[in-house]
Amino acid sequence: MAKVQSSEAIRLTAKRLFAQRGYEGVSMRILAKESGIGLSSIYHFFADKDELLKSIYQETNTRLGAERRALKLKPSFAPALGQLIEFQFAHMEDVVFVLKYYMHYRSDFAALPTKTLPPKSTLHVQEVMQRAVDNGEMKLSPDMLERQSRIVAHAINGFMLEYYPDCPDIAERRRIANDIVSFTV
Repeated sequence: MAKVQSSEAIRLTAKRLFAQRGYEGVSMRILAKESGIGLSSIYHFFADKDELLKSIYQETNTRLGAERRALKLKPSFAPALGQLIEFQFAHMEDVVFVLKYYMHYRSDFAALPTKTLPPKSTLHVQEVMQRAVDNGEMKLSPDMLERQSRIVAHAINGFMLEYYPDCPDIAERRRIANDIVSFTV
């Protein structure tokens, strides 16, 4: 049981530090100090910082994807996009961690013609927008749908990075969601 608790404490502390400080702001020594777990114990669980961060990324990205897929999205575009934005804010540290992971380990992902985040990062926004097109709420060509989805996802992600570690209150989150929705339609 103690091994699981130590490993989890290491992972949670590393996620927070990486989300706050980025790659250069996290060292195994800083992690040991912040987590209260000895440096040799950390190396028992993870060979190095990159292995640790990759492990956290895989777990976090998988869990976030599963939780997003489980959302019962509202039937119309504006409320559904608002719901997705609220989900992002509710998982702010996880989202910021994943974004910073993408940015630091960009070369580990499929080569992209642009310097944007991987296409998977816009998937949920694109699904909401595709449903709006299917329901007749929006008129977008497939190319424009992909481009608009990427722009909206980047806007949401920009707010995550801007606000973290301080999550805005409900009123501010609604304003952000309304601004993004009104920009989109």
